[in-house]
Amino acid sequence: MKRVAIVLSAGLLPFAAFAAPSGAGHAPDYSYVQGDYIPTGNLHGTGNDYNGFGLEGSAAITPNVFLNGRYDRLDVDNSDTDVNRGRLGVGANGFYDYGGADGTGIGYYGTVSYERLELRDIGGSADATGTGYGIDAGLRWMVDPAVEINPSVGWADYGSISGDGVDLGDAEGFRYGVRTLGHLSDSVAVSAEYRRTNYDLGGPDLDFDNEVRVGARYTF
Repeated sequence: MKRVAIVLSAGLLPFAAFAAPSGAGHAPDYSYVQGDYIPTGNLHGTGNDYNGFGLEGSAAITPNVFLNGRYDRLDVDNSDTDVNRGRLGVGANGFYDYGGADGTGIGYYGTVSYERLELRDIGGSADATGTGYGIDAGLRWMVDPAVEINPSVGWADYGSISGDGVDLGDAEGFRYGVRTLGHLSDSVAVSAEYRRTNYDLGGPDLDFDNEVRVGARYTF
């Protein structure tokens, strides 16, 4: 519970942005769609690698509040098992202009989200699903007007992963990663990302380790 409180506190920090100027002229945009290819990852606990694809979207509803969503479809190697991961959330963001070159600075954000994790065709033809919540916080560091670095950390609690007579126990734990974006224009960017999780699942770990993602983003 202490770990959850730490992440929750970090996730709520951006709400302070409502009380302070943000230098919005330099701030990164929170209205975009992105597609990712996931060439590799390892589903720790099974010993199998996986690959797949992901879709992500975000829409700013005020200068400091946005909605976001993410969906991943993963195919586990040497197995009939597929994994569906999804989230839908709301976030707050701010921006700190540290007086560097024009177009540089540090954006910061926090989100709370509804989470869903589905494991399909495990142990034969059984499907197991869990739903819960997630809390995340991160930075959008504009190193250069064309280069952005996004470290992030979060906590997810999917509740009980169960269904079709299968109960795998509760799944919860940390997730973290770093993404780099190269902005080719005001609207188009390419990205590369590395992610890991540390989910406890009824005793053993069910981790999505060493996940690599490459993608393209369109900002509107």
